[in-house]
Amino acid sequence: MGAQPERASLYFGQTHQPVGFTSAALAHFDGSAEPVVRELLQNSLDAANQAERVAEIRFEIRDANSDDIPGWKDYLKALELAKQERKRWNSGKPSHDERTVLQRIELMRHQERIPLLLCVDNGHGLDDRRMDALLTPGNTSKGERGAGSFGLGHHAAFGASDLRYVLYGARYQEENRLKSIASGHAILASHRKKSKGPELAADGYWFVEGQGDKGFGVSIKRYPCIIPNLLRPYIEKLPASGTVVCIVGFNDFNRDEGEPGAVEMIGCVAAANFSDAICSGSLSLTAADIRGESRNHSTLCLASADDVESVLDLIKDQKRARRGGGFIAGSVAYSAVLTLRDGQQIDTPKGIRARWRSLAGIDGAQTQVHVFRRGMWITSRAEGLKKADFADQEPFDAVISLDDGELEELVRAAEGPEHRGLDHKRLEPDEKKRLRERLHAVAQLLRAEIGERDDLQEYTPPGFAELRGRLTKAAEKVRRARSPAGGGSKKEPVMPGEKPTNGDNGGPRRRGTPTPGSVPRYRSSLSAESGQRVVVAHLSYDEEAVDGSQIGVRVREASGADGSCESPLPDGYLRIASVEDGASRASAGPDGALEVTLEATAGRRVLKVTLLEAVEDPRVLELDLVRRRPDPSDTSAVPDAPADASDSASVEN
Repeated sequence: MGAQPERASLYFGQTHQPVGFTSAALAHFDGSAEPVVRELLQNSLDAANQAERVAEIRFEIRDANSDDIPGWKDYLKALELAKQERKRWNSGKPSHDERTVLQRIELMRHQERIPLLLCVDNGHGLDDRRMDALLTPGNTSKGERGAGSFGLGHHAAFGASDLRYVLYGARYQEENRLKSIASGHAILASHRKKSKGPELAADGYWFVEGQGDKGFGVSIKRYPCIIPNLLRPYIEKLPASGTVVCIVGFNDFNRDEGEPGAVEMIGCVAAANFSDAICSGSLSLTAADIRGESRNHSTLCLASADDVESVLDLIKDQKRARRGGGFIAGSVAYSAVLTLRDGQQIDTPKGIRARWRSLAGIDGAQTQVHVFRRGMWITSRAEGLKKADFADQEPFDAVISLDDGELEELVRAAEGPEHRGLDHKRLEPDEKKRLRERLHAVAQLLRAEIGERDDLQEYTPPGFAELRGRLTKAAEKVRRARSPAGGGSKKEPVMPGEKPTNGDNGGPRRRGTPTPGSVPRYRSSLSAESGQRVVVAHLSYDEEAVDGSQIGVRVREASGADGSCESPLPDGYLRIASVEDGASRASAGPDGALEVTLEATAGRRVLKVTLLEAVEDPRVLELDLVRRRPDPSDTSAVPDAPADASDSASVEN
């Protein structure tokens, strides 16, 4: 295998702050595939971009003997010392979280062979400066050209390691020569070698033996310059520079029984979050599981838009992001790749690419604009690019790709550590203004390309009559008609009838009344069939919808009583099982609800309302809407909408 690496060991430096196994740096990562794979891919793509080459990335799952793992004996010694120290601190009664961490470590360390997840790229590699930035939190070596900027993302890899141990090896160019470097990082708990000795940190680093106490940031050779045998074959296969990251004690992303395999999970995360990079030809990826002696290994390749579509076809019906770390819903990702593959290109300023695809004529279709930066998905709900901002256009799907320029820099600054969503609070006032202006300019480009919708195609319900003429007649003066229940704040709701107590079921039935609320501006028409439970409502919502705002949907059975009657009969509200509009769905409980909420969306859409019981007379049905605010404590309906839609159902009286 060539030259052997220098004698190196895991070094745990002195600290003045004792910590346990429940590391605050790792608390955010639960081992879910998305943050782990997304972070590794982002780093590899950045490294390839800076090396000015197409990123070729390989994920490989394999296993190895524990003796082949660099620093293994040092790891076990530090683990035992840390366990003893924690016993002194908590009198033998660790917290639940600490017990969980220790149980996972013990189960993994005693396996016959230790599972590994490796990520190999062909980027610029790691030198001493980049290795320092990789191993220390809050530092980054990416500069202005990288997608990441917080120096925190490397902790994501530890979420996939039950041993909390990650190894690094790289080959890099320096003075026209290829050089090598290696290191590792373990996160356990603080400990002491002797009972009265100095407190040692929870973080251990694989350094050249005898050089670990020199610390970071000094001009001294701390890192081994020969790749250890476990990682060397991956580096030697590279034609030039590159990096291999090895997650030791791979936990299979903590998959639940029945979930896809680890290779399929890697493929879904890559296809959903990096479809722009793959479709544009700047990234190709392979993933393989070669554990065990069987040659029937699982392999996946992503190198084209067709490959991405094939992978996302498995999750295209998912309306919300996966719980516990999911970033982008499958339906959103699938829609974006169709636009990348089939969409029409728009002339845009340098550094911006744009494609759009018409959704006109598709029932329930809603406008959506996806923003990618440097090939990575950031958000589909950017300010100025939401569906409410395109109320005058037929529904469409668009992808905005930011590769360079001022808008790319502003979006990067607003992303936050996880590089998803745009938080304007992260920006200075001048930056906020410029970001809004640039996003609105992109929206204007889309409007100009797509054009306004044809109002002649507006929906006209069957049996609708239009009277034309010049004659007018003064209306007779009548008492003010009563407002539907849930009108203005000063309106009195219709009082329910009294349920008879004498057992006479032929008397008036007590009617439920939804919670009052203010009425927005909207127009609607209904269609339903007698004996059926489904009501289809064509809705035009005429108000601008603020992000996160909601509407309560009700179906009312009009009594036919005029508002001028002395004792008008109350209208009846039918119990709703679910409401959906093609992009989102909200379900009530088994007993149904008189009102179910959806996200407020300006413009037109078709609602499919499923009632708890069949319709008796569809001619007297009316659709009522009221404004609602999201209530996280409300559990009267179970929303099935995307994760970024705050759905809830109003509680009935």
